[in-house]
Amino acid sequence: MDGAAASSQLTLEQVGLSNGLRFQLADASHDAALRRLLRDSPMRGSIRVSFEREPSFFAAEALQGPEHYTIVALENDGVVATGSISARSRFINGEAMRVGYLSGLRLSPSCHGRADIIRRGYEAFRKLHEQGGPPIYLSSIIADNIPARRFLERGLRGMPTYRFLGRLVTLVIRRQLFSKLRDPGSRAQHEIEHPGMHSLAGREVGTLELADFVNRNNRQHQFAPAWSTSEICPERMHVLRSQNGAEIACAGTWDQRAVKQTVVRGYSDALRWTKPLLNLAATVLGAPRLPRVGAQLSHLYVSHLATVADHPEITGSVVLLLLSSPETQSADYLTLAFDSRDPRLPYFQRTFRAREYISRMYAVYWDDGAELADKLDDRLLAPEVATL
Repeated sequence: MDGAAASSQLTLEQVGLSNGLRFQLADASHDAALRRLLRDSPMRGSIRVSFEREPSFFAAEALQGPEHYTIVALENDGVVATGSISARSRFINGEAMRVGYLSGLRLSPSCHGRADIIRRGYEAFRKLHEQGGPPIYLSSIIADNIPARRFLERGLRGMPTYRFLGRLVTLVIRRQLFSKLRDPGSRAQHEIEHPGMHSLAGREVGTLELADFVNRNNRQHQFAPAWSTSEICPERMHVLRSQNGAEIACAGTWDQRAVKQTVVRGYSDALRWTKPLLNLAATVLGAPRLPRVGAQLSHLYVSHLATVADHPEITGSVVLLLLSSPETQSADYLTLAFDSRDPRLPYFQRTFRAREYISRMYAVYWDDGAELADKLDDRLLAPEVATL
């Protein structure tokens, strides 16, 4: 469903408020203003990054799932805020169901402190939800974004409940390190190699077989996607099999650079002054350097990651296959994420020495989702960072 055509599916009555503020579903006429708002409102934190959508805001919406809508707040005919609501099939307590995602909340720098815009925006979200929305939504907030966390966690009247689920640790691995990992004499290579395994390109495995293997793995996690066969691209996948031919791990790469970009927009004062020293140390240690302001991160996502058990070294093996594959050579970084409780995380931190970004994950719901939220068990989170 095209984002600009969202109004043909759901409706959001334009409501005029004080000071000329009004809300409506975004359409193609808002495209340039939305892209400018994303550029001008980077995420707060020690490293400020903007998540942009060039050359078209709406071209990236389908990445979030088959149902996606964007709301804009207009004041004096200018876009001053936006947010998106989408839905896709995800696993909750081991069962596939329709789950929403609240994302892309942006407020113009000229409107900082305008809580009325945010609260009215959530009223618009609720109106869309009441037209057949899923009972529960997922949302994430960068851990460094203290103002957003405080506002959304306060439980203000009229706002949905934000229930904290856990921390998602996003790892950004520098590709230059890959050659060292492939060196037969390196310690990391010996840690990753395992006799009795052999690798296959995804195209050598049937799409149904891949979807079944990935979904059986995802069923064990909370908020992991339930992929359809149309969302599996064997050409991007690598598979590890045991000696008896059984799949033990698979993963693919997802290149979204044509429609979504991550751009460094600034550093905190402390980090800005220490950046030269940190980059010198990173060069010596083989760790990722801090990029210049204005630089676009050239990265691919690790997607559809699945392993038969929580064996960190097996997961490392299939990721190493991706790192050495031809499709990664155009990128500087590879990005993947783990629940902070995942036993594979310490292994990846030690072996790949990636730069880390931490997000707080939330279950978001109105009154009709409270019962399901109360039943959420403590499975590890695996929401697929490429779809966030």
